Amino acid sequence: MASKVRDILRRPRGLIGRSILVVAAIVFVQLAASVAFYQAIDRQTLREDHARRIAELLVVGDRVSRLAQADLDQVMTSRYLEAEVVSAPPQAPSQARAQTGEADAIVRYVRLWEPALAKRPLRLWSEDQSDGGRDLVGAMGLSDGRWLSFRSRHFPRPWPIALRAVATTLAFSLACVALGAYALRQLGEPLRRLAEAAGRVGEGPPQPVVVEGPTDLAELGRAFNDMQQRITGLIEDQARAMEALSHDLRTPLARLKLASDYVEPEDIRAMVGGNVDELEEMLRSLSAWLRAQHAASTAESVDLPALVRAVIARWPKLARYEGPRTLTVSTHRDPLEQALIRLVDNAVRFGGKAKVRLVVDDPEGGEGGPRIEVLDQGPGLTDEVLARIYEPFFRGDAARARDTGGFGLGIPTADRLLKRFGGRLQIANRDGGGVTASVWPPVGEG
Repeated sequence: MASKVRDILRRPRGLIGRSILVVAAIVFVQLAASVAFYQAIDRQTLREDHARRIAELLVVGDRVSRLAQADLDQVMTSRYLEAEVVSAPPQAPSQARAQTGEADAIVRYVRLWEPALAKRPLRLWSEDQSDGGRDLVGAMGLSDGRWLSFRSRHFPRPWPIALRAVATTLAFSLACVALGAYALRQLGEPLRRLAEAAGRVGEGPPQPVVVEGPTDLAELGRAFNDMQQRITGLIEDQARAMEALSHDLRTPLARLKLASDYVEPEDIRAMVGGNVDELEEMLRSLSAWLRAQHAASTAESVDLPALVRAVIARWPKLARYEGPRTLTVSTHRDPLEQALIRLVDNAVRFGGKAKVRLVVDDPEGGEGGPRIEVLDQGPGLTDEVLARIYEPFFRGDAARARDTGGFGLGIPTADRLLKRFGGRLQIANRDGGGVTASVWPPVGEG
């Protein structure tokens, strides 16, 4: 259930990313539409502008041609326009004849602007030049049978104006995308914190999230805080109920232990007493695992080497320490000590001997703090066992003899104690054989 909640709460990252993609797609569509729109408007505007200028040229040229004393070529020719009167109309090149759409549109506008030219023969086409420019070339029949030929050099194309408009639209669109992404990120910040808090549910004391953001997000934050409190309360109630049950079971077990002294014969008495002892040990392990869920502790300054030596003193001939003589850190003494006791006991019980190593410089952990390693001399664990090693009541070898002791709660209890106060435990096989339990102590302000 908790994993499903975490998965649901982690989706906002993908949701925000998809929202940004949707915004970007909308902006792209808007940009494409704007390009087509600006190009159409620009082309229309240029056509009308060319039509007006050519209509004026033709009207003026027709009137000047009627003045015998006027030199039409000299009067009509300018820096950007060449005009001359010829006896026969110039012929458009084959390439220009294949691309007459733009010129025909200008011709229609010319006759629309100057109805007097509607009956005059008028030809227009465009010619591409070697320098990349384009000339507008044309000819109109005059009243005396001659033709007025003209060439407008490097007449403007529609794209330069459209490109300026597109560049402006693109800049505005990119600004909108950036602002939209920033706004979505700000809106998603409470959801990211909520997802992180969901990942920590059950691993430590409840940490309420800050209720902020829009109304819906604020309501979600309050609902999550209430849910976290209810889950924590249920877990603590369950743990206390089991603790009370295990405590109450000790009384009849104590009576059984006392009664076993009067059992005959001796082998039956030993069997009953051994079973009672095993039940008592199981209840102690269960109580420790349950208390770890709601244990309380305050950070303090602790000399880690001294703490480790005190732990391995329980196994004077089977455990040894390797590391600096002194190193003081701020940590939670009791949870760390209880976790180390269980890890060293596990290493001695199933590996024969244990070596506890304190690594000051921790290039592997990334937390920047010291690391305590508990190394055994056993054969190692299979991948299946490693995958389930943190599960309560799971024993690495289901068929092993019961005289090894343990109830599958040592490592889960150590892991729960460390996680509750911000520490970490990692179990891994070691090259050459054996298992290494790496402990990153919980840190705090002492």
